[in-house]
Amino acid sequence: MSIKKKLTLSQQIFLSMIALISFSLLLVAILNALQIRNETIAYNNERLARKDRAVAKTIEATIIYRDDIKMSFESIIQNISYIHKLKINIYDLNGQFIISSDSLDYNQSFIKSKIDSITLRKLNDSQEKKIEYEEGEYYGTYRKLYRNNEGKNLSSSTPIINSSPFCILDVVYDKSTKQDVQHRIKQQIQKFIIIYILLIIVTIAFAYFLLKQITSPLRSIARHLSRAKSKKTNTPLRWTVKDEIGQLIEEYNNLMRELEKRTRALVKSEKEGAWKNMAKQIAHEIKNPLTPMRLSVQHIEKSLQLNDGKFDLKLSQFSQSMISQIDTLARVANSFADFANVNKQKIEKVQIEKELLKIINLFNIKSVRYKKNKKFELSNLEIEIDKSHLTRVINNLINNSLQAERKDVPIYVTIQITLEKKLSLEYCLITVSDNGSGISELAQDKIFEPNFTTKNSGMGLGLAMIKKIIDDLSGFIDYDTQINKGTQFYIYIPIKQD
Repeated sequence: MSIKKKLTLSQQIFLSMIALISFSLLLVAILNALQIRNETIAYNNERLARKDRAVAKTIEATIIYRDDIKMSFESIIQNISYIHKLKINIYDLNGQFIISSDSLDYNQSFIKSKIDSITLRKLNDSQEKKIEYEEGEYYGTYRKLYRNNEGKNLSSSTPIINSSPFCILDVVYDKSTKQDVQHRIKQQIQKFIIIYILLIIVTIAFAYFLLKQITSPLRSIARHLSRAKSKKTNTPLRWTVKDEIGQLIEEYNNLMRELEKRTRALVKSEKEGAWKNMAKQIAHEIKNPLTPMRLSVQHIEKSLQLNDGKFDLKLSQFSQSMISQIDTLARVANSFADFANVNKQKIEKVQIEKELLKIINLFNIKSVRYKKNKKFELSNLEIEIDKSHLTRVINNLINNSLQAERKDVPIYVTIQITLEKKLSLEYCLITVSDNGSGISELAQDKIFEPNFTTKNSGMGLGLAMIKKIIDDLSGFIDYDTQINKGTQFYIYIPIKQD
């Protein structure tokens, strides 16, 4: 099963929102970090370029050009270095070192050495007559300086480029400057990362509350459905906004109203059907003894009119027949009365083994016996049940077993108690077994339905009544059957009811 199928709808929406917003923020954060880095580097390069140009323009404004380059710079190079806070070196046009603003730099071999021919060629070929370099702990720029033949004209910020080259200016930057730039970039990116982490946290909280707001109508529908299931009532949902959720709730309310109408119609139809079936069953059961009763009355009436000499005998036979038919009607009435009163239970603690022995002794026949459980000591086992209902259950099952007797095969009915656990609950299991004819395959799906019977007499209420009694005790009933081998009914009753 995929992860998506395991997640609920709200979890999928929540994770999708977080993923989308996080991806968007991450993309924006990366773009901002790159922009900050590029802008900082560009700003730093431009700042250094401005310093380089400023040094060149300062030299153009203050220098007194002499044939000896060193003499031209001796009086000004340290002041210019101090003003711009930069190290300055001067080379001749062939790349030979001439002078430096810092006496300590004379110890640096790369400063004292001649500029190589490749660098000189690149410098001469560049449009601005300027190139950048990096060497050891330093990096800087080489720039070609030209004589200011027009006098000290500072009207332009761009260093002079003409046909009179004078020397090569070397502006040296400490590499720590570049490291400072990188450190500042790192700090700015870290600040943005912190900001975006806070934004993601706020976004997650916002998405959570937004999701709660979006899914609250769905949860409300679920609660209403659960409440409708338990209370059998449907109350309409309220949603003031006419949006998609409002349309959903409106359709839900319409569906609930329609469902309620159909439920009422179905309940009414079921009640009418049940009453019709019951009326047919009662009419059928009452009609059976009425016909012989009518014939008997007509027969005794005819004997009376004819002054039959055997009238006294016929009257006695008539009385016995009437009593028999009245008893049949009484049994029919009692069966329906018992089924109607099955919900009325007087629950009490009962020693189940002792009570079963009492019920079995009522039959007083050898074919019905109790088999003691050797594995468990059950003489003191108590369950909570109505004694009269227990008697009905066991009586019905024993009578059904006795009536399932096969021709030429003596019937035996065995009752046994044991303990069994199902779904972490402990049950008292009562087993009623017989070696009778079994239950046919066609009848197996209907044996617990009211008014269903395979016998020539009876109302078909016995097993339905048993199932109702056991269900009300939070237990359940099951069975195994084989044709011409017998049937076993299993009654599970909780030892301790919640």
